[in-house]
Amino acid sequence: MKTRLFTLLALACSTLSYAADFNLKVDLGDSIRPVTHVASGSLYGLTESLPADIAAHVAPLKPNAFLNPAVSGSGRQQPIGDAFKAAERIKNTTGKVHIRLADILPGWPYNWKGWSYWEQEVTTIVNKRKNSNLNFDGYEIWNEPYGTWKDANGRYHEDLWKPTYDLLRRLDPGCRIIGPSFAFYSSSRMEAFVKFCSQNNCMPDVISWHQWGSGGFVDALNNYRSLEKKYNVSPRKISINEYCAGSDAANQKYEGCPGYSVPFIAKFERHGVESAMISWWFTNLPGRLGSLLTSQNEKGGGWHLYKWYGDMEGYMASVTPPNDKSDGLDGFAAVNRQMREASVVLGGSSVGSVDVTINGIPSWMGSEVEVTTEVVTWENKDKAVAGPQTLATKVYTVDNGKIVVPVNVTSKLYAYRLYITPGETTPKSPFLGHALSIPGTIEAENFDNGSDGISYHDKDRQNRGEGYRLETGVDVYALKDKPDEYAVGYAQKEEWLEYTVNIENEAYYDISAILSSGGENSGIQLLLDGETITDMLQTTPNENDWESYLETTTRSLIKLPKGEHILRMNIVGDWINIDKFIFTEYDPTYVGNIDAEDIQTFETFDVNGENYGKIVSNQHRLPYILREKGYARGVYVAKSAKKVIKVIVE
Repeated sequence: MKTRLFTLLALACSTLSYAADFNLKVDLGDSIRPVTHVASGSLYGLTESLPADIAAHVAPLKPNAFLNPAVSGSGRQQPIGDAFKAAERIKNTTGKVHIRLADILPGWPYNWKGWSYWEQEVTTIVNKRKNSNLNFDGYEIWNEPYGTWKDANGRYHEDLWKPTYDLLRRLDPGCRIIGPSFAFYSSSRMEAFVKFCSQNNCMPDVISWHQWGSGGFVDALNNYRSLEKKYNVSPRKISINEYCAGSDAANQKYEGCPGYSVPFIAKFERHGVESAMISWWFTNLPGRLGSLLTSQNEKGGGWHLYKWYGDMEGYMASVTPPNDKSDGLDGFAAVNRQMREASVVLGGSSVGSVDVTINGIPSWMGSEVEVTTEVVTWENKDKAVAGPQTLATKVYTVDNGKIVVPVNVTSKLYAYRLYITPGETTPKSPFLGHALSIPGTIEAENFDNGSDGISYHDKDRQNRGEGYRLETGVDVYALKDKPDEYAVGYAQKEEWLEYTVNIENEAYYDISAILSSGGENSGIQLLLDGETITDMLQTTPNENDWESYLETTTRSLIKLPKGEHILRMNIVGDWINIDKFIFTEYDPTYVGNIDAEDIQTFETFDVNGENYGKIVSNQHRLPYILREKGYARGVYVAKSAKKVIKVIVE
């Protein structure tokens, strides 16, 4: 009897399913707002020189708004970080700058020098802004008044706020005024401020305060909105112009931490915040994007979280956390129909198993979706992180627009992403509807139709290109001087593209490639039906000028067979842009008139790099001239001002 009872219990236990510790609900069909990356700014995150590389460290985050001192230097509150110099550095990004007027003054708390001095300094800043044509987004009148404005200075509302508000309205009528920028949200202080402003016609365009800990944000916002109604104030935009896990030493260290940042971003997006800036707590220098970069200006874990955020396009979708008024599990999501993708980012102080229930999966994603689960780790502000790690990739069957994805959250410091794409593969076919002709020109961007792994492979599955081939993961960019022409951009080692080609004649072919190379080891190699037909094609590095393209030429290693075939371009070495490659049938008996315009001076080298001297010739005659000069049979490299080519002496 005991044996039978034990067996029944064992069977019963084997059928139990264990519920996840937490549930996060996502509705991809519920658009809550367009993507604007509201939380991707920082206080003093930019300076005159940092971050060092705006294109690499700032632009990819699609920043929204930064907060910088109106002026910096000797006798000012901040020694560096002048708003005008910072704005100049990011003028080619999405970023805007809020001007902190209080930083005109020296000291902390601010050393008030009287109204006459203040009026003169503010007037100078306003006139400078009006003449700058830079992307400024408003003036913050004062910072943390209940600590930095002393009673001896006068009455804050009557002697500082109202006169400065009126001055700005007179000098710059269309400007946006930001305040009160309280050090933390206080319902009594906010009510006093709103009451005064509503009665004295000096309500700011943007209401701001500093938020320490994400859990208290919703109640603070709800309280402020109730004050608008109480004092008959029209709804204002909200700027949380400093945010972090906390203002105490125990929490300041989590500034920029992925896990702690996710609930902030989620709530700011969910509740309609216009802009938000990561704080600046006790790092050795500003200019670190709110500790997203290390002290050595390297990418930390937080940078990669905000890169996920920056990659979002389209619309933000509804996410419902277990508790919106806590710093526990939360998330934010976006859907990009044009790119045929969606993403969900989650994190928070909750550790354990999470069921992410995703509803409203768009019909254009099909009956199956592929979900890649990634994690970005974090140890501290000064620990560089190479990038996100892939935890799993799985195809899910969509059931009535819904899937459930399990995620094991192992640390409150980490953030996780679910990257969702259509799971059904697209079959291979020529992109232009017909095979590309050889001899002829093959534009790199016209690779075959088909899914990743069928017609191409791209390590970064998100398309970061500019409007061409957006249905793929391949980054295609318009050429700067030829906006109707394109190149495959920023290709990396082990990526590849395939082309259906039709070869008219069996022959050797001269093959020229137009490339922009980011490094000594960057290049491409061509294969036909899996057989290598060229050595590596490469050009000299472009010195970070990605609009600079050079031509390099080689000859096919084998005779290319007549008929329809699959040409593959393999990427050899990281970071190379490919414009096109040109196939010209090689005729060893060719002797033609030498056009003077084709004549170039070539320096010749053997494969070991030994310099064999200079030859004046055109490209077609080089093999014959080298042979006439007694060069041994073999392979040589010839470099001119225009191109680098491989020359075979037979």
